[in-house]
Amino acid sequence: MPFEANVPVILTEKIERIPLYLISTTIAAQIRKKRESVFQIRVERKFFHGYTIIVETHDEYTLRVNQEAVSDTEGKGH
Repeated sequence: MPFEANVPVILTEKIERIPLYLISTTIAAQIRKKRESVFQIRVERKFFHGYTIIVETHDEYTLRVNQEAVSDTEGKGH
């Protein structure tokens, strides 16, 4: 379909079960891989001292925020 050609490619990477001592190495590797496109890096603590690292580009962040804003406005009419 022609209207789907403008949809950006989602490149968000979610790396799970990283121990604390490997967080900095993993983040450095992701920055080397994605370079200037990195916009946001989130580190979340999970069970058993494991961490999840989520690397997001600016385009992905904008798309996610816009989708959340649309879903917020859709539910207010009820």
